[in-house]
Amino acid sequence: WARPKQLAPEGDWSTWVLRAGRGFGKTRSGVGWVQERAIIQPRWIALVAKTPADARDYMIEGPGGFLRNTRPDQRPIYHPSNRRLTWPNGSWATIYSDEEPEQLRGFSGDTAWLDEFGKYRYPQDTWDNLQFGMREISADRPRRLITTTPRPLAILKQIERSTDTVTVVGSSYENRGNLDPKWFDKTLARYEGTRFGRQEIHAEILDDVPGALWTRRNLDEYRSKVAPELRRIVVGVDPAVTTSEGSNETGIVVC
Repeated sequence: WARPKQLAPEGDWSTWVLRAGRGFGKTRSGVGWVQERAIIQPRWIALVAKTPADARDYMIEGPGGFLRNTRPDQRPIYHPSNRRLTWPNGSWATIYSDEEPEQLRGFSGDTAWLDEFGKYRYPQDTWDNLQFGMREISADRPRRLITTTPRPLAILKQIERSTDTVTVVGSSYENRGNLDPKWFDKTLARYEGTRFGRQEIHAEILDDVPGALWTRRNLDEYRSKVAPELRRIVVGVDPAVTTSEGSNETGIVVC
């Protein structure tokens, strides 16, 4: 009963980004995709979450998780102490945490699912370490799935720009038939039209910084279609003082 956006795209892609709002069914989509690949042939799979607890609560035991949404004869067994799922046909998945990106150094497989990528503390390091492990020969090709409600992460934008990435965007309203109607009427309605709602409901990547003097909307609204003759050009630069994720960005103004 999956909706079209919940099914893996066709074509020769290596990364599928499912960027969608709260309640869309991202986790259920990830479980379905991984389950399909696990039962086709024995393989090693990476399940990546912000923390091991997140993987347990959402990817494995939650309403959209493996233990509630797979056929009994094909259901994996969860081994919490080993951070592992094992399938009847010999496939197995290891749980990895964004808090320890170095754990991925030992992985060697052809399938990976990264859930709620926008929450990661070390998304660049986690992604980089995973790439070295996506090296096993596959029936099609090594493939990765990212499911997330977005944040303006540089690495997420870079992944989406890649020519072998397929990005699917969905809103919370697309799963309306499966969720409490009052949640939409009472909760989501309060955030419609707000910056928070654009991100959490409609899955927009918001580049504008709250409180900024200039926003993308302002720039688009007042953009000149025909430039006048320029007599003087002034460029002002306010450099960032750190390079860590979440640091202030460099500000550049041209007048």
